[in-house]
Amino acid sequence: MAEQTFGERTEQATHKRRDQARREGKVARSTELNQSLVLLAGVGALAALGGRMLGGIAAIMGGQFQQLGSASSYANESGIYSMLVHTAGQVLMLLLPMAAVIAVVGLGSNVLQVGFLATSRPVKPRLAAISPVEGFKRIFSLRSGVELLKALFKVSIIGLVAWVTVKGDMDQIVPLAGADGGLLLEKIGGATVKLGLRVGTALLVLAVLDYGYQRWEFERSIRMTKQEVLDEQKQTEGDPLVKARVRALQRLMSRRRMMRDVRTADVVITNPTHYAVALKYDRDSMAAPMVVARGMRKLALKIRETAKEHNVPVVEDPPLARILYKESRLGYPIPVSLYRAVAQVLAHVWRLRRQASQAAEAGL
Repeated sequence: MAEQTFGERTEQATHKRRDQARREGKVARSTELNQSLVLLAGVGALAALGGRMLGGIAAIMGGQFQQLGSASSYANESGIYSMLVHTAGQVLMLLLPMAAVIAVVGLGSNVLQVGFLATSRPVKPRLAAISPVEGFKRIFSLRSGVELLKALFKVSIIGLVAWVTVKGDMDQIVPLAGADGGLLLEKIGGATVKLGLRVGTALLVLAVLDYGYQRWEFERSIRMTKQEVLDEQKQTEGDPLVKARVRALQRLMSRRRMMRDVRTADVVITNPTHYAVALKYDRDSMAAPMVVARGMRKLALKIRETAKEHNVPVVEDPPLARILYKESRLGYPIPVSLYRAVAQVLAHVWRLRRQASQAAEAGL
């Protein structure tokens, strides 16, 4: 059979195929969404904590410079090294809340898209990764073209948003060139936060669209051919032909066992041709009569013939036969609602047996 092309993959992926793709690290994920959320989180944290961090860093640096000029312990190399390590630690502690916000948002955006997923399959060495032919296919593939268009569009959007934002803020910042440094720094910081928020928002809109595309591309990449779906069903559920054969053998064995049980039945109640139900009742071991055989049409006829061959009484009672067939189950006692009707039939059968036995004894 010739290999089926991608265009013939018209079937939606099964749960097994999706699980296999997930184990291999193939999931619908947009890096643009991660980047935009991390950018917005970073800018938001900077807007909320920037003043505090800047003030703290200024205080740390000012204190260290004062100690550097006055303390003799910083006159040697080890003292300067200790000062730098201590200063770096203080600065890192100031930056830690902002870094924590960015890390949590970055991790959360991944979990939001793909859930908790840990796999080493994507980083395992593969011959296809170093194959020149496969490399050219990747370069000139539809996905590469889409990624190139996305990059160009993203750069254009970022450039446009940045230009509009900076142009509006420059009119306020340029006149402050000779003003107090704190005021100038405040204006520049505000302009930076505004620029980051606008760029992040624009990227977030693009990222949502990109995530939709990634979902479509992922679903397209894991589609299956009809033959693959059939092969998977055979692997998980077994060959349908074999299962059908097994079911047929099971029905045949059940029918043969049922016909053997007809021989030991106390009575067979018939329709007379459409239904037949064989009952057995032992007063010592059974609480109620048991259904040992039941059937319709041809199977009902076979039950009647087997009963006559083994001298099992056959009673024609169409209403009772119909309701017994509909409400009873093979191998189970009859329903409580039918106790009285069946008891009357069994009493009639036992009365006929006693009469026959008495007649036989009188003839002797």
